Amino acid sequence: MISLLMVAASLNAMAITLASTAQLTLKSSDNKSCTLIIAESEDFSDGLNPGYYAELNEEGKEVQLYVEYGGKKYQQFASNAATMTDLQLGIKTNASTTYTLTAANVTGSFVLKVNGVEYTVNANGTVFSDVALAASSTLPAAGDEANYKVNPAAPLVQGICFNYNKLELTMYDGATVEVFADGAATASLTQVVAGDATFEIDLNGLASGKYKVAISGIATPEEYIIDVKPAVTVVP
Repeated sequence: MISLLMVAASLNAMAITLASTAQLTLKSSDNKSCTLIIAESEDFSDGLNPGYYAELNEEGKEVQLYVEYGGKKYQQFASNAATMTDLQLGIKTNASTTYTLTAANVTGSFVLKVNGVEYTVNANGTVFSDVALAASSTLPAAGDEANYKVNPAAPLVQGICFNYNKLELTMYDGATVEVFADGAATASLTQVVAGDATFEIDLNGLASGKYKVAISGIATPEEYIIDVKPAVTVVP
């Protein structure tokens, strides 16, 4: 595997400025280990950058530490900030139940989430020690992916916004949104929100005027009054 120092030399030769780098080694209590190299630069393109990634060779590795991208495991991975944000981290354990993570050749900073706990990597040395992980397991288990990340994204916050005649709802998965013209008993538009990510409802097809937005299917129903296609006064 190409060392981080060799990678850095190659990057410098190509006038690529590294924002962050780290060589991370996960070691079990019985001294089995695996090393992951990650790097970040805005000079990289989204996704894979030729010459700056290496797939994980699993042969003979009782303990594994890697990132996943595009359905493949990588033991060396360098990309831009957008790709490195919320990048999936993976671990394979052996019969041991306690693990230590150390960092070397660190520049800049990364945040790692392991088993739901966030660790900041910004200097050489021990990141964590004697952390309990399930023995003989591939982590994360299905459904637990959010607890193993590189640079985990900030959690979503519930909110609703009406901007340029579009309703934007975040963290309203499964809610029913009904839009009523002022004084009307029948909704002009009804949609069910799919997912917690920001969900957009375009109201440009409605006539201008005031409308009531009723949100149901949540713990506490909500109502809002909005003005679709309001008249705009041009100030000279």
